Amino acid sequence: MSDHLFSPLRLGRVSIPNRICFLAHRTNFPNQGVLTDRHVAYYRRRAEGGCGLIIVGELSVHPQDRPWEFMIEAFDQKVLEGYRSLTEAVHEKGARVFANLNHHGFQSSGAITRCEVWGPSALSDIAFGETSKAMEDEDRETVTGAFCRAAFLAREGGFDGIEIDMGPESLLRQYLSPLSNQRGDRYGGSFDNRMRFPLEVLEGVRKTVGEDFTVGIRLCADEKFWGAITIEESELFAKTFQSSGGADFIDVSLGTYYNLYLILASMHTPVGFTVELAERIKRSVEVPVIASYQIGPGQMAENIVAEGRADAVGYVRQLICDPDFPRKTRSGNERAIRYCVKDNRGCIGRVNQNKAIGCIQNPEVGYEKIVEKEPPKASSLKKVIVVGAGPAGLEAARAASMRGHTVAVYEREKDIGGQINLIRLRPGRVGMFGVIGYLKEALNELSVPVTTSFEVTPEWLLGQNPDAVIVATGSKPIARPVPGAYGPPSVLSVGELLSGRYPVGQRVLFVDENGGHHAAATVEWLADQGKTVEMVTGDLFIGIELAPLGDLYLSRQRLLQKGVTFRTDVVVDQLDGKRVKAHDLYTNELIEFFEHDTVVLDMGNVARDGLYRQIKGRVKEVYRVGDCVAPRGIDMAILEGRRVGERL
Repeated sequence: MSDHLFSPLRLGRVSIPNRICFLAHRTNFPNQGVLTDRHVAYYRRRAEGGCGLIIVGELSVHPQDRPWEFMIEAFDQKVLEGYRSLTEAVHEKGARVFANLNHHGFQSSGAITRCEVWGPSALSDIAFGETSKAMEDEDRETVTGAFCRAAFLAREGGFDGIEIDMGPESLLRQYLSPLSNQRGDRYGGSFDNRMRFPLEVLEGVRKTVGEDFTVGIRLCADEKFWGAITIEESELFAKTFQSSGGADFIDVSLGTYYNLYLILASMHTPVGFTVELAERIKRSVEVPVIASYQIGPGQMAENIVAEGRADAVGYVRQLICDPDFPRKTRSGNERAIRYCVKDNRGCIGRVNQNKAIGCIQNPEVGYEKIVEKEPPKASSLKKVIVVGAGPAGLEAARAASMRGHTVAVYEREKDIGGQINLIRLRPGRVGMFGVIGYLKEALNELSVPVTTSFEVTPEWLLGQNPDAVIVATGSKPIARPVPGAYGPPSVLSVGELLSGRYPVGQRVLFVDENGGHHAAATVEWLADQGKTVEMVTGDLFIGIELAPLGDLYLSRQRLLQKGVTFRTDVVVDQLDGKRVKAHDLYTNELIEFFEHDTVVLDMGNVARDGLYRQIKGRVKEVYRVGDCVAPRGIDMAILEGRRVGERL
């Protein structure tokens, strides 16, 4: 790895040790408006992993700005104790730390504050749906003062600098945008008028903290929506903020709540799709520019900096997934990196449901304070057999081996990976195999043998005389989810469908009681083969589980563009061959489907726990993990595998 990415960079009055930045995001860790020990441990761990700059988000500058329950009240002096604990912890690890200061404007509601929300115009946000009050002069003065006070407290709390948010979720962007700013006074209409309020805030903050304190902006360079901010206009914004407002750096973002699929990019989204925006902003200004959103591996980040397309690169999910990404990249140990697969379930999905942030691959996220970097060696070493080489079994084997135990893994299929081997067959989901790639490499490094195409029986297992057995045999589709006489080849489970063992007719009825990628991506796989597919579900809409992940819009768009039809509020009651009898959930109207060649049922799984029950009580220690406990997701499989492996 060349030295460009790991060379120091000056941002205003501060020098950061390298060009990798951990950008502002929600964690849902705050408690009663202040930072917590979880914050300190979480950010300290990322600093320890080698990133050069941490930008702390979820700081609200004003009491009326509270779109979510868990916010840091950056306007109240009570935050100082937490600020100082956090900044000292990050500094001890050699990184620098900035505060991201934001007001969400009308991208909020009064549900928590019980006050009206403010915006440049009386509009309602597409997500929150509450019509805002068009701000008056005194409201703008209040907000400017709030930004100034929050900036003062950030400096007092030990932050090295601040970032004024004018990105996708900000009031100041709403003033800049002709889409949301429909005012007819001196704060709306023309370019200069729309810039007036953001400049007032930036200039007020600069006067408050002084010239010797770093102040930058997070700029939405392109809203990617009709009648909204364009990159051409943002180039002029950037020049003005540098010259008139004294911005020391620009962190480039894009999008709005009209296109959250850009902000919450999934594995369908190509890496580096925003770099061109950062490059154009960089050509327009003389201050450093940070490129972000879907930046890929370390070599890509190195190339961006080396080629002068940006001065630094910003990550969020990659550093959540593997805090040691910078250190591993710098040492050339990239094969050991746990790459984020952009599934979004553990991070974005949890945060959007008001839960603390997590990660499907990294169970330590949010628990860094109580989890040691490496588990201590076990006092009594054991012979451990793991049955099943899916995510749960592989993680259990990795954790147990790191404790010093002698571990062997056995898998009945010819390939490791469990159900991920089916997931990766579906369009845009091949990235999920990164979960297995990391675990495979980790077990290779630990010299843990993995035997495939081997069916473990109770007799064989007992003959090995293990000290502990971890059963990770997964789950299988429910054989008869509804009454009736049916089965292959005319009625298939998703696993039977993807196995390729049975012919599939031209017209397919897909019964979706999953609501997520398991169903949607499978139907897309069928549509890509030219099949005519009708999806039916008892849910309010197809893809209901994709909404918190930020992947609902594009998934539905692709399906509809490929000719898939949707029918909702339908409950399947019985199958007679290919004839499907159902009823409307609300009217109880009887419905029959019979003009299909193949029916595919995605109606749940059942634990494959036979081996566990056969050996329970016959081996010194028996554990089960993952879907063979109860069919759920990869996040719980890996979490349980880690817990059991470290318990031994």
